Amino acid sequence: MNAVIRQLLPSDKNFMESMHTGIADDYIIRIFDRLCTGNHVLFGYFINNQLVSTAGYTIFGPGLAMLGRLRSDIRYRGHGYSKQLTKYVLDQAFQTKELKWLGANTQADNIPAQKVLNHIHLEKQTAFYGCTAKRLDVLMDKEPGWQEVTQKELKNKLLNTYHIAKKTFFPLECYYPFPSLPELFQNDQIKSWRFFQEEGLPPLITKKDIKKEIYLHAVYPYKDLFDRRGLWETIAAAQKDLQNQCPDEEVHIWIDIPASIINHLPENHPFELGSPWLLYGTDRDTWLNN
Repeated sequence: MNAVIRQLLPSDKNFMESMHTGIADDYIIRIFDRLCTGNHVLFGYFINNQLVSTAGYTIFGPGLAMLGRLRSDIRYRGHGYSKQLTKYVLDQAFQTKELKWLGANTQADNIPAQKVLNHIHLEKQTAFYGCTAKRLDVLMDKEPGWQEVTQKELKNKLLNTYHIAKKTFFPLECYYPFPSLPELFQNDQIKSWRFFQEEGLPPLITKKDIKKEIYLHAVYPYKDLFDRRGLWETIAAAQKDLQNQCPDEEVHIWIDIPASIINHLPENHPFELGSPWLLYGTDRDTWLNN
């Protein structure tokens, strides 16, 4: 048996297409070229020139990366190939000296992926629901919206006070939460984010994201999510503003709700709820000690 692990290139797409993963219309095949270039790195485990497992990572700003694209050929499962490959990818990622933290995000019902992540000593960090909706009418009480913060210095102060100092998990994009390290927050991104606040209280941050649909991505990872008057009105107003900027597409809402408070949602809530997401991760020091 000839076993080889190597980095995949755009020209390897035919190997990816030949895998039997059981996933219909796998997005990895559709955007394969992108996942092998730029800030994306993809590796493959080959047995006798047959691709049997894939895994890779994406760099998000300096010092932070997210593991993903775990796929296995159902004809070759049960031999530990995915575990071997994922451990190899983890070690390769940390060869970049600037990398401080690497994570992986998977749904709670994806037990095979969790076994792989536990095997490579990634620890569960948090659990949340990626909640989407078209409208928030049922959550609104006609409260006044919050005041927008536009000054760069005040935006940075809010991030330092309510995210970095509080050690929140900040969703940089839909599906991609990270620990709130200073390296996560880049000036070019902060400039495009909108901040809203009631004086002396945690802020709401909204931003545009595209995951097939266009989303107004609302960030408010605090336990008083369902107690803050005017929060939902502020999100709805920001959605309307983004909709005006995108008249040809319907703008949806995405908000990540911690699993610990999801049962506080009212029965008539507008969100689509699936299996919760679990964030796993490790930092450089922990990796060095394993």
